[in-house]
Amino acid sequence: MSSDTPPPWYDRFFSHEYLAFDEHPHTDLEIEFLLQFLDLEQDLRILDVGCGYGRHLIPLAQEGFSVTGIDRSPVMLSTAHNTAQNAGLTLPLVRADMRALPFVETFDTCLSLFSSFGYFDTEDENFRVLQNIADALVPGGQFLLETVNRDFVVRHLIPTQVYRPEGMFLVEERQFDPISSRSRVDVTVFQNNEQTHLYHSIR
Repeated sequence: MSSDTPPPWYDRFFSHEYLAFDEHPHTDLEIEFLLQFLDLEQDLRILDVGCGYGRHLIPLAQEGFSVTGIDRSPVMLSTAHNTAQNAGLTLPLVRADMRALPFVETFDTCLSLFSSFGYFDTEDENFRVLQNIADALVPGGQFLLETVNRDFVVRHLIPTQVYRPEGMFLVEERQFDPISSRSRVDVTVFQNNEQTHLYHSIR
């Protein structure tokens, strides 16, 4: 990547601002769903692909499961590490690109949650993520993928939405391309008398 080429959106988006405005009051219900739907057993090895700051990873570890997290963002991984330590946990956290996972037939279950799939511009790249996850699973392993339903987006897209997290004012402007099935959300963050522009784009 040349010095004139901007970094991909996901390298900038998942940083300190994200930690400030990302709110999920129903994480406990999501964990309950995972435990029931996947019928997880204590001796299973779980990989959380795009684990972020450990929102699902840490509660699963607290339930006694053997979990490993991978993420590309050093900010997310550092936060997950600190949160785990504060909870008395030592978790394997690996910085890696999901297009090149460093695992072969290692895990019984892989998770890709909160629309962590479809980041990349080409179908080949996104398919490579699925191939890497398949390679990381033992034969007969299971994979849970959570993503946004395209038809729901077409019917319910809200072009502009305003949020007011504590100490912050956030404006999201959304677009959806029905040909490529790709969304783009431009995010303007107002905080401490400063204005920051971010965006995310998902297939």
